[in-house]
Amino acid sequence: MYILLCAAIAATLWTPLSASAAVAMDPTIKVGLFYGSSALPGANLLNDVGSGYRLGYYDSSRVFQQLTSTSETAISVVKTQNVYYGTSGGWAGYYDSLTSDIAVGCWHIRLPGSYSSYAQASAAASAYAGGFVAWIDGVWQARVGAYLDKTSAQTAQTALGLSDSTLVGTSSYGVSVVKTGTSQILFQFDSTTGNYCLGIKPGQNDSVKTETIFRGNTYYGGFQYQRVSKGNLTVSNVIGLEDYVQGVIVREMSSSWPLEALKAQAVCARTYAYRNYTASKHSSQGFDICNSTCCQVYSGMGLVTANSSKAVTETYGEYAWYNGSLIEAVYSSHDGGATESAVNVWGSNVAYLIGKVDPYEASVVSKISNYNWTVTYTAQQLTDLLNSKGYVNSGIVDFKVTKTSPTGNAIEITFTDSSGKTWSKIRDACRTFLNLRSINYTVTSSGSAGSGGSYVVDGDGTLSTLDGAYAINGSGQTAQLGSEVYVIDGSGTVSQAQPSGGSSSTGDLVFTITGSGWGHNVGMSQWGAYAMAQQGYTYKDILTFYYTGIEVRKP
Repeated sequence: MYILLCAAIAATLWTPLSASAAVAMDPTIKVGLFYGSSALPGANLLNDVGSGYRLGYYDSSRVFQQLTSTSETAISVVKTQNVYYGTSGGWAGYYDSLTSDIAVGCWHIRLPGSYSSYAQASAAASAYAGGFVAWIDGVWQARVGAYLDKTSAQTAQTALGLSDSTLVGTSSYGVSVVKTGTSQILFQFDSTTGNYCLGIKPGQNDSVKTETIFRGNTYYGGFQYQRVSKGNLTVSNVIGLEDYVQGVIVREMSSSWPLEALKAQAVCARTYAYRNYTASKHSSQGFDICNSTCCQVYSGMGLVTANSSKAVTETYGEYAWYNGSLIEAVYSSHDGGATESAVNVWGSNVAYLIGKVDPYEASVVSKISNYNWTVTYTAQQLTDLLNSKGYVNSGIVDFKVTKTSPTGNAIEITFTDSSGKTWSKIRDACRTFLNLRSINYTVTSSGSAGSGGSYVVDGDGTLSTLDGAYAINGSGQTAQLGSEVYVIDGSGTVSQAQPSGGSSSTGDLVFTITGSGWGHNVGMSQWGAYAMAQQGYTYKDILTFYYTGIEVRKP
C-alpha cells in the first residue's frame, strides 16, 4: 500500500479540470517506467502472451503507425552509442558501463541507393551479413554492421568491396532494435529533430491481448523509447487508462480486499490519473504520468486478480466529480480517526477535501500494522535537527503542539530554545519536518532541561547565556559579544568561555510523540474504505463520505 505524496499535489488542488463533455473514456496514456536518472542504455522485452513485435511510432493522436515487424520473441532497444551485453545490478542487458564480446557499435555502412519501402531496403540489406533496415526521418536506408569505431567500419567497407558506400551513424535521438543477447540489429530508428520516437506494440496484430515482460514485471499495451536528453532511454508504457487502473489498484490495495473498497480505489485511481494526464504533468519528460508515489505506484499487471479486475470493469469509465469538474482524488493509507481539510495540510481551500471524524476505521485497527505509533526525541536530538536545518539555537528546552484543527490533528508545532527563541512549523510540515507517520498526534515531555551551568560575571553574578551580552574594555567602550567568546585566566591561558557545570542546556529532557494513522490525512482513507465495505457500504457511499459534495458518474 502506498500514499500519494508528490509535492505537486498542492499546486494542482485548486485547478478545475474540464467540463464533463471534454473528459474521455479510456484514453491512451503514457506511463513513465524508467526516466531521468533511471533512464536505461538498453531495455529488453520478452513476449509472455502473444508473439513477435510491431515496430513503428505513436503519432500525435497516439495512434500506432507500423513501419515493420519482427517474429523475434526477445528483443532489446538500445541507444545508438557503443553498448555491450552483460549483467549490471542483477539485470542482463545492454550497457555502456561495461565491456564484453557482445557489442553493438555506433558505426555503420550505408549502402548506396534509395528505397521507397521497407521491403526494398530489406532486400538490399539482406545481401550482407549484419545487414539491416533503418528509418531515418522518414527515409528508408539499407545499412550493414555495428562497428565500435570508424577504423573497424572502414576495414569492413573495404573487405566487402563497398567503395561506393558511406560510413554513417545516427543523431543523438537514434535507437536500434536488436535480438537480445546478440550484436544483431533488426531495425534502426532515428528522428533527428526528436519529433518522433520509436514505439513498439507486442504481437503481430491486436487479436490477442498481449502481456510482455520488462524488467521483471508484466505489462499490457505497448512501449515507447525516447532519448529525452539525447542520452539514455526514457521507457514508457503506452496503455489504455482502464488497463492502467487495473495495475494501480493492486499496488494501492490488496486484491483480496472487499470488492466495494477496490471499486472506490479504482474510481480514485482513474480520476487522479486523468487529471494528471490532461495536465501534462510529465510532458517535458516524454510521458503523462510516472509510476511512483509522485503520481501513483504502477508496475504492470503481475498482481491483477479476478477480484481486482472486476472492480475496474464494474466502474468502467466512472470518475469522481465536483461542480462539473474532476476532483483531485488524493488518498492515504489510514487517517488515525479523522481526515483533514486540504487548507490545513497544503494551504489551499478545496470544497470537497474537508476534514471529518472517521467513525469507520476504528473497526479494523487490529488488521493495520503500526496503526498506533510512538516516536521519541531527546532535547539534544531536536537541538541538532534544528541546527542542521539552519535554525541555529542555544538548545531546545520545549516542543509542543500549539494548534490543532477542528478534527484534532496537529497543524502547528513550536520549538523553544534556552534563550526563549521559538520556531514554528505548520500544516504538513508538522509531519514531514520530524519524519512522522501522520499529523494525528500529541506531544508529552519527561525529564528536565537541566541548568547547563552558567557564566560567572565579576565573581558573584551569573548569566545563563551570552546572547545579547556586552563587554567593556579598558577605555570604557562597550561592544556586543560575538558567537565565540574567549577568556584569559590568572595564568595567562586562553580558552573559549564555557558555562560552569557543563556546555549543554538540554539535560535529560525527552519528548514523546504519540500518534495514529499514516499519510497526509486528506481525502479517502484506504483502510477506512476497507472498513466501510466490510460494513456493507457501496463504493459510492465510501467516496461520498470521504469527498464532500461529490458525485460519481461517467462523462
